[in-house]
Amino acid sequence: YVNGYYANDVIGSASVGGICPVPNSRFQAHDEVGGVTAILAAGQGTSMSTNLQQSRPTSILLTGGADGLVKQWEMMSRRLPPSENGEESGIASPTFQLEHWPRLPTQRMKRRAHLFQSLSGTAVNAIAQIEPSKFLSAGADGTVRIWSPSEGKEMYRMDGFTDSISSLVLAKDTLITNGMENMVCLHDFSVDIDEAESGYELEW
Repeated sequence: YVNGYYANDVIGSASVGGICPVPNSRFQAHDEVGGVTAILAAGQGTSMSTNLQQSRPTSILLTGGADGLVKQWEMMSRRLPPSENGEESGIASPTFQLEHWPRLPTQRMKRRAHLFQSLSGTAVNAIAQIEPSKFLSAGADGTVRIWSPSEGKEMYRMDGFTDSISSLVLAKDTLITNGMENMVCLHDFSVDIDEAESGYELEW
């Protein structure tokens, strides 16, 4: 399951010595066996219309699961009416509810893909974003995959790792991963082939 909170609600409850508030959102993103294994907030989404034809800004959420799938969600907020139940129980009631889209398998996203599936079917251990037009996933099969969020297609794949990859760090043109026994792997995409063959030294 994915549990979502507003940071202000959590901080406000903690500042007065309260207990953790009720989640603003909770939904099953992947199969119960293994569940969600990776998660990433991926920036601004596509505005969606309500029944009143008003546009609401959304945020993109990416989740990876033990089922080998990466899923893309649109998250939007809706203000809730005041409630006194939270005051009686000592648990702060949420003032906003986070809603996710799509809700049903038959529903589709606007200008974005929902499902990203590799042929290996192994668990997705980490997700990282390059830019709004690309994101990466790393899996237990020892591969890094680059995906198109709009088309749902695998654009590139990096193989050659000896172990499961559980960490992805992006910094400009540099990708840092594990996946080579006890080594940290640094991939510098700003270096051309000639420069690398003539001797390359990493500068920090």
